[in-house]
Amino acid sequence: MITLEKSFLSLVVEPSLNSHKTNRGTIMKRQTLLLFIAGGLSLISAVARAEMISSSSIANDPAKVTLCAARAHSTILGQIVPFQIDSHYVAEARSQHPDTTFIAIDGISPQLVECYLREGTGRYEPASFSPEQGFWHAIKSEGFGIDTEKARSNAAEACRNAALLRLNQNGFDHSVNTQIYEVDVNRAGSLIAGRKADRYDIAVKGTAFYKSSGLDLRAMPYTCLLTRALVIKSVQLK
Repeated sequence: MITLEKSFLSLVVEPSLNSHKTNRGTIMKRQTLLLFIAGGLSLISAVARAEMISSSSIANDPAKVTLCAARAHSTILGQIVPFQIDSHYVAEARSQHPDTTFIAIDGISPQLVECYLREGTGRYEPASFSPEQGFWHAIKSEGFGIDTEKARSNAAEACRNAALLRLNQNGFDHSVNTQIYEVDVNRAGSLIAGRKADRYDIAVKGTAFYKSSGLDLRAMPYTCLLTRALVIKSVQLK
């Protein structure tokens, strides 16, 4: 990393020192470029150092976990779930507050809760709530999920193809999707497309339109339940 930074420094700075014709504006532009490159190097270095570890490996005190969860539930509702977190983040947090406990609560969306003895209240309680991001994530079943537009499109296509196969009718015109969502804790265990849904399953609702003898098209609604890997679990026609 040091060698790389020196090569960038030489590339950006030396021409400005050796050229008598370089004006102030050019020097400032090159200095800005140097800062941008240095920032990029720092980001690359941070990513390279990241080491994700399981929540079972961060030496949480069980009694503190129980207290942290009880007091977090006054703010958010949900179940405590396993997660992975950057070990460097844990070390940094505990260098400031050695008694920090980390738990993840899966409610409407997963939240990382950090608890420690807070000076302002004198209570061992949540100090922060963080949604999933680069330094931590809840452990989910394997699969693509629907975090990108491409993944959502693939889920919709998989459901439509399965529904058309079940419908087995001529005269298909087009289809539209009305809902695509990930099953949250509130829907987990409920029936979707006639089957019990698991947390993080994918649900898709749509309508297939077929040509008819009249001016209007025939609408055939359908619902699918898929795994995170976009494997069809169930199709229901209405």
